Formats: sequence, C-alpha cells, structure tokens
Amino acid sequence: MFDTQGDALPTWVALTLVAGTALAAVTAIPDSPTPDATAVANAVDAVTAGEYAAAHTVPTDATTVRVRPTRVALRNDAGATHATFARPITPADTPRLRRVLRGDAPLDVYPSIAAFRADVQRARAADTSADWRPSLDSLRVRRVVLGGVDVTLLG
Repeated sequence: MFDTQGDALPTWVALTLVAGTALAAVTAIPDSPTPDATAVANAVDAVTAGEYAAAHTVPTDATTVRVRPTRVALRNDAGATHATFARPITPADTPRLRRVLRGDAPLDVYPSIAAFRADVQRARAADTSADWRPSLDSLRVRRVVLGGVDVTLLG
C-alpha cells in the first residue's frame, strides 16, 4: 500500500496527451457557423416565382460566393454550403448586368432590348463555375421583365 507507484509517469503522460487532444479539438471549432445558402436560394426562388419584377437583398456572412445558373455556393472560415434554385437564374457577372442588378433600368444601360438579351444569354452560358468571388455582407437578387426578356439576376 505504501509502495512507489511504478505507473505514475505513464499516467501523467497519458493525461497530458488527452488534455492536449481536447485543447486541439476545442480550438479547431470555427468561430461562426457556415453560411446559409438555402436562405439565399429561397429568396431567389421567391423573387423568380413572383408575377411581377421584384428585387430583394439577402444578408449573408459568406466571405466568398460562387453563382451558377442553377445553384449558389457560399463559403467562410467555417466551411462551404450549396443550394439549388427552382428555376435557372443569370449571374450578374458583367459590369452592365451589375448596374441592372443594382436598380438601373436596362434601357439606361443597354442601347436596345436585343443587346440586353444578348448579354443575359452570354452571362448564362459563361463557364464561371470555378470562380469564387469575394462577397460583401449581402447578395442582391432582381427579376427584370422587359420586352420578352424575363430574367432573374443574382450578384
């Protein structure tokens, strides 16, 4: 009963390793949750499904975003999330489309409806699937209906 403990050193080493592992696990937990791509997709679907032209700004805590015609991906330090749209949209990847997205009338930005339609088709067909772009604190979605062009822009 009063013998020296032969297993004291291995016990202390094991306890130190367990404590170190627990500390590493706690510090690996991200500070914030992953961004909510589903909320963005739901807002886009609501604007797209409406009867009239509309616009909506969706707050997000993503640091980067990737917009495709059928889906959106958001990423921050905690990870990435993806969501699919009910109907295809057009990424606002050109300066002119971004102006329309921000609220300018298409005919103030483009010389004709045909030029607007052509830019929309180019943006929809462009392969930007690998492009992660910096994101501010929100994404904007706008549906524009003009002269046979019915498009939902996201950026």
